[in-house]
Amino acid sequence: MTADLVAFLRARLNEDEQTARAALGAPWVRREHVAGVHADDATDDRPHGTPVADCRRGPAAYEHRVALAEHIVRHQPARVLVEVEAKRRIVDAYAVVLGELEGLRVQTRAALAEGRDDFMRMHGQEAELIKRARHLAPVSQALALPYTDHPDCREEWRL
Repeated sequence: MTADLVAFLRARLNEDEQTARAALGAPWVRREHVAGVHADDATDDRPHGTPVADCRRGPAAYEHRVALAEHIVRHQPARVLVEVEAKRRIVDAYAVVLGELEGLRVQTRAALAEGRDDFMRMHGQEAELIKRARHLAPVSQALALPYTDHPDCREEWRL
């Protein structure tokens, strides 16, 4: 399950990155008295900048349309890319621990089978790696929560 979770998260993060890069342009802004989102590339011809999202036609009151525009600005592609990188660091840390644990388990079994003296030392290292994996597992599972509607998301990854 754990290697599958790592692969699932890496695939989703790659998709998020590709989408954000495709939408990347000038930073997005919401100008005063405008219920919309624009690129921060204002010119004389476009005093607000290039339109990104028009929130004026929403059924809600003006304040809600402004809140929608602010939400869009807050979650613009540049921020998504930083969040993808942060999440990748967590997933990578989990993957490293899982890889080290698997490698050490193979070595520990060999040491035990051969009756070597370093078996107990390896066993202690394995216990420490298991502890690290147990701390990172729920964090990694939490990273899957935004993707629960994805067809490859497994029930056991939903906290």
